[in-house]
Amino acid sequence: MSHLFAGWGFQAGALPQSFESCWSQASQALASADTAGCRWTFALLSSRSQTLAAGALQDWARQRLAQIDWESFADSAIAHIATPSHSPRLQQRFATGSVAEALALHASAANASSRLLVLRTVSADRRATLAIAGLPLPTSLIPGVLP
Repeated sequence: MSHLFAGWGFQAGALPQSFESCWSQASQALASADTAGCRWTFALLSSRSQTLAAGALQDWARQRLAQIDWESFADSAIAHIATPSHSPRLQQRFATGSVAEALALHASAANASSRLLVLRTVSADRRATLAIAGLPLPTSLIPGVLP
């Protein structure tokens, strides 16, 4: 069973539709991969874990996935993690270019072969971000095409 790590960044005003927007984009990016039966860990900043938005994320997630492991990390845990996405504002505040990407990478760090599978997606209302890390997933084989 594959293990995927979803790093969530969000503002205090994030709503269930913010998380759904990110999830829909990430699901499209993973459409060719077999994610059925994957174990999921959702990672967020400890400083956000007790907010109303975190509660909205947890409520939304319960409707989407049967089993989720939750991890929260101190802001300092993601400092200086190199990310493909780069926001000057986040670089100044958190010392990393993307909170979502840094959280996904940090949560998956126990497996040295993990990498970002979905780069930062931004919700339509710009209140939430999501990135997904893990081992490369198997893709559906296309008849007549070598993997």
